[in-house]
Amino acid sequence: MVVLAALRARLRGWRPSGPFTLGAAGLAVNVGALVYGVLAIVNMIWPRTPDAPWYDNWLVALSGLVVVGLGALYLFAARPHEHGVAPAGDAIQEER
Repeated sequence: MVVLAALRARLRGWRPSGPFTLGAAGLAVNVGALVYGVLAIVNMIWPRTPDAPWYDNWLVALSGLVVVGLGALYLFAARPHEHGVAPAGDAIQEER
């Protein structure tokens, strides 16, 4: 999710600052990292043992669904984003 957020920010014009940057190769590295991460997730959830019960084969995917489901339930029930104290737009610098 961090790599996806970084790619989204980079495509919207964000440029990392600091003593070391990848320059023009940064976008390619970001896309490569996203592809690698997605393929790694698919590799982890892919069932390996056809003779095992279905829930053993899909335990990682089921666990992920439970965690995402509980997080979504919390997000919609408690609405923590409505109770934040951070100023709006604090991290985005507008260019003039």
